[in-house]
Amino acid sequence: MASVPEYTTSSNDFRSDTFTIPTPEIWQTVAEASLGDSIYEEDRDTSLLEQRVAQEYLGGKLCANAEARGLFCMSTTMSNQLAIRTHLNFAPPYSVLCDKRAHVYVDECAGIAVLSQALVIPVTASNERFLTLQDIKDNYIPDDGDIHLAPTKLICVENTLHGMCFPYDELKRISDWCHEEGIKLHLDGARLWNAACASSDRDPKQYMQDIAALVDSASVCFSKSLGAPIGSMLIGNPNFRKKARHLQKQQGGGIRQAGFIARIANYCLSINFPATVTEVSRRTIEFWFDLHATLKRDYGMELQLAHPVETNFIFVDLARSGINLNKFLEIGQANNVKLFDGRLAFHYQNISSVSLSTLKRTFIDVASYYQQNEYTPDERSARIY
Repeated sequence: MASVPEYTTSSNDFRSDTFTIPTPEIWQTVAEASLGDSIYEEDRDTSLLEQRVAQEYLGGKLCANAEARGLFCMSTTMSNQLAIRTHLNFAPPYSVLCDKRAHVYVDECAGIAVLSQALVIPVTASNERFLTLQDIKDNYIPDDGDIHLAPTKLICVENTLHGMCFPYDELKRISDWCHEEGIKLHLDGARLWNAACASSDRDPKQYMQDIAALVDSASVCFSKSLGAPIGSMLIGNPNFRKKARHLQKQQGGGIRQAGFIARIANYCLSINFPATVTEVSRRTIEFWFDLHATLKRDYGMELQLAHPVETNFIFVDLARSGINLNKFLEIGQANNVKLFDGRLAFHYQNISSVSLSTLKRTFIDVASYYQQNEYTPDERSARIY
C-alpha cells in the first residue's frame, strides 16, 4: 500500500479557506475510489457525487421547476465560466451584469471577455452589501432593438460575497424579474454552504434548495470551507449540462479517472457540512467581537470593517484602521501567521484556541506598535474591498 503523504496543517494560515490541508483520513478515502472514465460518464464516484449534490443538496429542481443535473468540474472558476458561456449560447453581442466585486469579474482572469466575448456591466451595490433589483434595473441593457447596444442576457449573483449572505427575498425579486424579462440568472455559490449555515429561518439543506429554485444555474465549491483539495459542481438543467460538458472538454476540463477526486470531495462534504461550517462561522464572529473589544479597551485602537462579519470572513479596512499593510504583514510573519491583507479567512483548521490566540496576538502587537509609532499609509493598505 502506498504511504500516506506527510500531513502538515494550515493552523496559522488566514489567507483563504482554500488553504486547508488534506488529512490522512481524506487520503485514505482514495484507496477504494472507482476507476471509470468520467469523460465517457463511466465513473461511479463522479456520477454519485453529481447526483448527490443536485438531488440531496439542491432538491433536484431549479427555477421553473427545471430538473437539476450536476457536472463535476476542476474548479469554480471553470464552473462559472462554463455556465456563462453556455447561457450566452455563442451569439454575441450581449452583456453580463454582476456586482463589481464579483469573483466572475474580478478573479477569473477576464474569462468572460476571453471565453464568451461578452461585455461585462460591473455594478456598485447601492447598499454596499448586495445587489438589489433596483441596482440591476438601473444598469442593465434592455433588448429593445437598438443595434448600438449589447443587451443583457445574463445576470450573475454571488452568495456569499466577501462573506456576506445574499438575502433570499431580494434574490426572489431579482429572479422573478429576470424570468419576466427573458434574462438568465446564474448563482456563483462557491460558498453557498456558508450562507446556508448562517440562515436563521431555514435548515441548511432547505436553504440551498430554496435558493436553487430561483436560479437557472449554480456552482458550488468543495475546496472552499469544505476542505477538499480540488473540485466544484456546476448545476443546470439536462440540456444546459450537455452543452456545458461539451465546452468543458474543449477547455481541457475533461477528467479521465476522476473517481479519486470526486470521492474526496464527497467525503469532505459529508464530514464538514453543516456542523463544521456552522462552527467556523460561529467562532469567526465571536473572535471578531472579542478582538475589537480588546483592542479598543486596552490599546485605544478601533478596527474598522470593510464589510459586516456574517460567516467565515473578517474584512478589516486597514487604511481606515490606521494600519500600514507592509507593517501588518511583517508583524504577522513574526508571529508565524500567514496573511494576505485585511481579509481574514477562517476554516476548520485555523479556529482552534491556539490558532485564534496567535492571530489575536498579531493584532495586539500591531496595536502596541502604533502606540509608539505614527501610521504611514501605503498604496495597498488603502485598497477598498
